[in-house]
Amino acid sequence: MKLNNKGWGTMEMILLVCGLLIALIVAIFFISKLYGSLNSTIGNKDYFELETKIESAAKEYVRDNNIQIDGERRISYETLKENNKIDNLYDKDNNSCTGYVTVTRIDNINYYKGYISCPGYITDNY
Repeated sequence: MKLNNKGWGTMEMILLVCGLLIALIVAIFFISKLYGSLNSTIGNKDYFELETKIESAAKEYVRDNNIQIDGERRISYETLKENNKIDNLYDKDNNSCTGYVTVTRIDNINYYKGYISCPGYITDNY
């Protein structure tokens, strides 16, 4: 590019516009990917609530029965239901779901992770 006092030339302007168009296309691509991932997260909100519900029931079960956790323990949905800690699990389409909760004790703290299985959804690593 030759420097002079005449301002921008046509070639410089074309290169600038092409650069801006490429940046705009890349931005549109990433925005659409972000928007798509938000939609899938919103769609799984109902299942997240079921996972939270079964986790809360497991916390209550461990507390009420004074269960000591060493390492990791799995508490089934059937166990929680038999002990009246949870009602039936139904998804948004009124399908019956099942599941379990893993309770892991790390540094004297219990960590609860709920897993559910419904006809249209299964928690990762179920």
